[in-house]
Amino acid sequence: MKVTTEKLPKSRMSLQIELDAARFEHGLDQAARRFSQKYQIHGFRRGKAPRFIIERTFGREALIQDAQNDLISKAFQDAIIQEELEPIGPAELDVITSVDPFVFTITVPLPPTVKVGDYQAIQVPFEPDEITDEQLEGMMDAMRDRHVVLKELDEPRPTQEGDSLKVHLETFVDGETLDEREEGEERGEHTLDLVKGRLLDELYNALIGVNVGDTVDVVSQMAEDHEDERVRGKEVTFKVEVLSMQQRVLPLWEELPQLQEFEGTLEELRAKTRSDLETTARHVAERKVLDTFIDHVLEITEFDIPDVMIENMADDMLKDQGREFARYGITLEQMLQFRGETREQAIAALLPEAEKRTRVTLALAEVVEREELNVSEEEIEAEIIRAVADYSEEQRAQVMHAFQGEMRGMIFNALIDRKLRERVLKLAAGIEPSVEEEPVDAAGSDVEALEGEAEDAEAPSVSETAPVTRDEPVTSEERTL
Repeated sequence: MKVTTEKLPKSRMSLQIELDAARFEHGLDQAARRFSQKYQIHGFRRGKAPRFIIERTFGREALIQDAQNDLISKAFQDAIIQEELEPIGPAELDVITSVDPFVFTITVPLPPTVKVGDYQAIQVPFEPDEITDEQLEGMMDAMRDRHVVLKELDEPRPTQEGDSLKVHLETFVDGETLDEREEGEERGEHTLDLVKGRLLDELYNALIGVNVGDTVDVVSQMAEDHEDERVRGKEVTFKVEVLSMQQRVLPLWEELPQLQEFEGTLEELRAKTRSDLETTARHVAERKVLDTFIDHVLEITEFDIPDVMIENMADDMLKDQGREFARYGITLEQMLQFRGETREQAIAALLPEAEKRTRVTLALAEVVEREELNVSEEEIEAEIIRAVADYSEEQRAQVMHAFQGEMRGMIFNALIDRKLRERVLKLAAGIEPSVEEEPVDAAGSDVEALEGEAEDAEAPSVSETAPVTRDEPVTSEERTL
């Protein structure tokens, strides 16, 4: 058997395989026996007709047609062994070039090749934001606001700062309403807190000093980058009818530590809050270092990845979405039906993100190998003990059993992930991680973090009142390397 190989893009190999005459004729002999057993040939008992009779009766082309699948399959397997190849997906038969001699070409996907450049030269500044007094006071105010009590008014009065209003709210752009409502359906009620900074300035100012039953029209210019594309850069009119109002009563500052179940004084709570904000700021800065490092690594890495690997990643991503929806009693099929998509369309839509994730996975895996990061059995056992420490005695045996199966591999990956984060922060920014790692949970692992694959949560759909409120500031990041 003669095998000629040709390296193709996307980590594929083309194999041109030519069978020797003896192997080809043996395949035709077997095909003839199958014909003899399947068909009754005049003058012969079933299974006893010789090949030349079979060939004369059905034709040589029929024998070749019957034999070729078996010939190709066995020859391909032998060629894989001969050329020492490791396919990672199904092969594709390209063409049968000739039948005398029998020559065919088949393409097979191979493991990806990854060449990472000098990642150790990547330097990323570590720049945690300084926590200002304004940020601290904002956090303290928010903490206090969580314990607000709504109180009915003793007697009617105009609205004032701090009140909570129940309103009917309609939003208009160019005279057209943005509120989607069935004909005859009543308008829904909305709650607006008259706290400066929580509402658009125009809306806040217009609602100060009005009475229950009043209706006000408020015009506001929306930002060019507003999250709701329907109002970006446009003039929006809000029609607000005040239905009722309550007074928001905040607790005394001195009561806040007890309400927060904090053992200490108000000043100690303030100091703890500042420390927490600084830790969050440091964590966010670390996240930026890690993200920037990954971006630079991708820029200096050469990839040759078979399509099947990316398609498998997209399929896994779709299954992850299905598992997430299953928590709410919705099957993957129902999810796709709701979207109006077939499974193939859903996977195709995920391919760009799947390719990026695959690249990140492969590049970081190469960094792990070159940095010689590994985890010992002792480290795994120590992590298991740490992970089960908070479980009850009754639960520990079951959890320990889970950790001895597939979970053990997940623990290994999670620990490799931690070591990789530590190494990257030290290499790129010269710092040590600030946040102590949580123990691995038996119910789930952060192994995907190694690949930087934490999924960006889909933004919630913009509600009909979305333009009313300001965007909430981002105070932390959940994604980990």
